[in-house]
Amino acid sequence: MAVQLLETWLLKEQEKIQNKYRELNRNPLREPDILFIGDSIVEYYPLQELFLTDKYLVNRGIRGYKTDLLDHHLDAHIFGQVVDKVFLLIGTNDIGKEMPLSETIDHMTSILQEIARLLPLAQIKLLSVLPVNEGAIYKGTVYIRSNQKIQALNQAYRDLAGGMVNVEFIDVFDCLLGADGQLKPAYTTDGLHLTIEGYRVLSERLRKEL
Repeated sequence: MAVQLLETWLLKEQEKIQNKYRELNRNPLREPDILFIGDSIVEYYPLQELFLTDKYLVNRGIRGYKTDLLDHHLDAHIFGQVVDKVFLLIGTNDIGKEMPLSETIDHMTSILQEIARLLPLAQIKLLSVLPVNEGAIYKGTVYIRSNQKIQALNQAYRDLAGGMVNVEFIDVFDCLLGADGQLKPAYTTDGLHLTIEGYRVLSERLRKEL
């Protein structure tokens, strides 16, 4: 019952954010140079503070997102006529909700094709799913996710991007690992989401991609 209530609440929250983004997209004060799209890791990303750039970065992340939701609501996330780059970071919740890998790839293929259709001049940067920390203290958040499953998805993303025009796979997995092969504790709040220090490290890795 509690899980069902949480799922219902999350869907309502996602819908609110989708509607907010759609309204903002209709009358933007400025069109984006770069879009960041994805789940909560994107939504909570302090982009402007961590990327010192004159380019206009717009955050279109939504908590709890899986690839199917992004596929079905992509209109809330894509806008602008002169977008230079689109960064995509999504997939950890597909694993957390036990979505089959083939379904994730089907949705991601659809997402990439539609972005390319809507923004034919934009470079699409498909980021690897970030590592988790599988330590016992994080089990409640990390749940069934594992770095082995994440790397299997990342390899599938790499293969997918390799066969598409204007799509580049960007591997950021290793930059967040500790010596034990897990997401470094200093970089995470709960084994899954990033601390500001974690975002700083990720930003250093991505800076050259902007």
